[in-house]
Amino acid sequence: AFGPEENALIQKIFDFRLRLRTLDTEDECIEKIIEYRNSLSDEMKTFSEEAQITCTNMLSTAQYNCEYAKDMKSPNMEKILRPQYEKIIQFTRANAADPNPWFILTSADILNSMMQFLPQSESIKIGLQEKKDYADVIKKNPTMSFAYTLSGWWYYYAPAIGGGSKKLSKDFFISALKYAKSDYDKFYGNINLAQFYFEEKNTAECEKLMEEAEKILSGTRYVQFLKSINAIGYSLFDYNMNSRRDKINQKLANR
Repeated sequence: AFGPEENALIQKIFDFRLRLRTLDTEDECIEKIIEYRNSLSDEMKTFSEEAQITCTNMLSTAQYNCEYAKDMKSPNMEKILRPQYEKIIQFTRANAADPNPWFILTSADILNSMMQFLPQSESIKIGLQEKKDYADVIKKNPTMSFAYTLSGWWYYYAPAIGGGSKKLSKDFFISALKYAKSDYDKFYGNINLAQFYFEEKNTAECEKLMEEAEKILSGTRYVQFLKSINAIGYSLFDYNMNSRRDKINQKLANR
C-alpha cells in the first residue's frame, strides 16, 4: 500500500490533469506539465520507487496525450513514453510481489500507448496482460472508477477475436460513472458514457451527460470540441482512431 502522502499526490495529479482541460492550447498544456513535474521532484524523492514511477507515469501520459493531440505522428511521442516504459519493465522484473493498483493502472496507460512502437508479438502480449491486470484490480477494488474506465477503453478497441466487446465496454463505462467520486472520474465518466450513447444514437442521454461534464469543468475547449465532432456525426471513439482522425479534422476545417 502507498502511504498517505503518496496517495494524496496521486489525487493531486489527477486534479492537475483535469485542470489542463481549461488551457487554450496543447503547447501550453505541455509547458505546464513539465513545470509541474519539476516542482514535484523533491517531494517525490521521499516516495517509494513504485510510487515515484506511478506519479511520473501519470504526468508522462498527460504529456503524451497532448503531443498526440497536436500531431498523431509526432516523433516526440516515443521520446516521452520509452523512458517510462523501461522503468516499468525494470521495476516489474525486479519486484514480483503484488503491485499497487495505481501502479498497475498508470503503467498500463503507458504500455498501451507504447505498443505502437513495439514489435507486434510484444504488443499482443502486453494487450492480453493488460486485460488480465484490469480484471484483477477490479476484483480487489470493486469501486475503483479509474479501473473501470481503462477497462471500458480496452474492451471498446480490442478486436472481438482477442476478447473485445462493445457491450462489455458500455457496462464498464456505466460502472466508472457509478463509482466516480473525484471530479476527474466524474468528468471523464460522463464524457465516455455520453460518447457511447452518441454511437447508440441516444442523443438525449448523450447531451444530458455532456452537460453534466460541463458543470464539473465549465467552458473547456475539450467539451466544445467533442460537441463539434458529434455535430458532424463522429464520436470521441472515432476521433481516437488514427485511421479516422485526419478525415474528421478535414471535415471540421471545411465547416
